[in-house]
Amino acid sequence: MSKERVNGELKINIGCGLSGIGGWQNLDNSPTIWISRIPVLTRLFKTPAWPPDVQHYDVRKGLPYADGSARYIYSSHAFEHFTPAESGAVAKDCCRVLAPHGILRIVVPDLELIVREYLADTSVLAAQTFLSRLSLNHSLQDFLHPGSNHSQMFDGKALVRLLRDAGFERVQVSSYRQSAIPEIDQIELDVRRHESLYVEAEK
Repeated sequence: MSKERVNGELKINIGCGLSGIGGWQNLDNSPTIWISRIPVLTRLFKTPAWPPDVQHYDVRKGLPYADGSARYIYSSHAFEHFTPAESGAVAKDCCRVLAPHGILRIVVPDLELIVREYLADTSVLAAQTFLSRLSLNHSLQDFLHPGSNHSQMFDGKALVRLLRDAGFERVQVSSYRQSAIPEIDQIELDVRRHESLYVEAEK
């Protein structure tokens, strides 16, 4: 895997989906990335049009970068797809890869927000809506679309604790596009704005 740098800085985007940006190591674990590289299979399976700079990689195997080599790591709507043990291991590996004062920013669905909206929902189907939003059921669909369902959910306290346990001392709940990452307006999607929890940590 290439170690692309811009101005001497390694920047990593974990679980980028179709929205990777230039100058970053854009990593995603979807097997449809492989299929999309073969035109006949793309037409047959109707796979997404993955950008050419998105690399297929499973970060649960460990990030393929040297200690202290990265300036920024960003991850949006990926950590909820890891088990608690996996998310802890990936967070610790992010801490290893980041240089001193490096930034890790994690975005996940906001469990507290979902619960508040459930409690305010007076519909007779409120419980079913709540459970469907959690997306905690796994199926064979997960093989082709690993991001289809969740393995866990986070509120602010849980995600802050995860990062502190991973070795980060400076961790805080943030907000949409309020970040120490200079290119945050390019990488953070507006479509996720009203459903997401933002937490940022400095090594």
